[in-house]
Amino acid sequence: MIYKIKTLCIINLSNNLIRFSVTNKRLINSLSKEFDRIYILNLNNLRFFKKKQKFSITKNKKFLPKNFKLLNINSTKEFIKFSKNKKLVVMINSLSRSIYDFKIFYLLKKVNAKLIMLSNLSMIGSKTFLEMEFKNIFKGYKHIIQKGFYYVWRLMTVINIFPKIHLLLESNSISINVFKNGFSRKFEKIFPFFKVSLYRKIIRINSVPFDLFYDNKKNKKKLFNKHILYIDSPVDHFDRTSREGPVRLSEIKNFHNNLFLFLNKISNKFNKKIIISLHPDKLKLFKKESGTFKKNKRILISKKKTIDLINESEIVIFAFSSAILNAVILKKKILSIRSKFFGTHLLKINKRYINQFKFPYFNIDEKNINLSKSEIFLKFKNSINTYDNYIKKKLINDYSQSSYMQIPKLIKKNLF
Repeated sequence: MIYKIKTLCIINLSNNLIRFSVTNKRLINSLSKEFDRIYILNLNNLRFFKKKQKFSITKNKKFLPKNFKLLNINSTKEFIKFSKNKKLVVMINSLSRSIYDFKIFYLLKKVNAKLIMLSNLSMIGSKTFLEMEFKNIFKGYKHIIQKGFYYVWRLMTVINIFPKIHLLLESNSISINVFKNGFSRKFEKIFPFFKVSLYRKIIRINSVPFDLFYDNKKNKKKLFNKHILYIDSPVDHFDRTSREGPVRLSEIKNFHNNLFLFLNKISNKFNKKIIISLHPDKLKLFKKESGTFKKNKRILISKKKTIDLINESEIVIFAFSSAILNAVILKKKILSIRSKFFGTHLLKINKRYINQFKFPYFNIDEKNINLSKSEIFLKFKNSINTYDNYIKKKLINDYSQSSYMQIPKLIKKNLF
């Protein structure tokens, strides 16, 4: 019998590893210390209806530790060859449940790979399955392809054509409770022979927002109130355009005009500079985005990490960014904006955050916005009182470890 080496792999579908390495820097470093060799697999060429892509090894390897190896898998034959004499343990966060990735799931099952799903953001966002208005049924074909095949994918896991997820690392206790008390779990308890539950083992971990809290506490970092931060949220985000179709340039321009006027009013009212933290997808267009706003010494765009900018801010303004949870855990004053230019889907996300935390908000499309400091600060106080319950249920499990310290140990303990 040939001994099979257990091998940790991370599936990545982007040829630019800058965002992957920056966003996951601490986790990557932690995994690097715990495992001898980790493979980043480019499986784009195994996806249905996608163009062939070969990632640049030279360009991307500089963003990874030395024991990380980037591999371009160009065919089914190459994937089977790579898997030979290995027991693959695969982190699958990059994969969708759409028809695009059905072949990959089939191959992962064929080689008996053990799958890991990491859910440590605890954000309020889009649902796993279809979520769109009927009137957008034709405009939203991308969303239908991406999400509509979830039910087919789930059926394929039940009948063992696709693999189930062997380890779910989840920071949200409410989600864990739903998974553990769902129909498939109850069915499996009655008929244990039928292994129908999607998540074979679920372990609660701390969240990424908790990492900020943990690092500040560990390093005794002080919170500052230097400025007001606006977390950029593009109104032409893919989550919206996939459901509602392209956003007209005139709408984007009108949104930016209204946003600038509002930020200018806020800056004058609180006598503080506004710092804009760009969405990660726009950092590569920094110069172009800097020109989006009129020249104003009180409104600046920063290249610094959003997390660091939150730490330095007194007030955080946002629309529908999950990064706001970092401000929640630091008990920052948070203000939300609303606009008709968000579109239906992004407006729903915005309302979910406001309903959860009772954030004060303003419709920036209105010409005469009444900004009363005393009223806003009273609303800040009431909003901050709602934070603790969310933090306890969705962001923190164990005060003694950050998520990036927990994850490698849990993977090793449960799958190696």
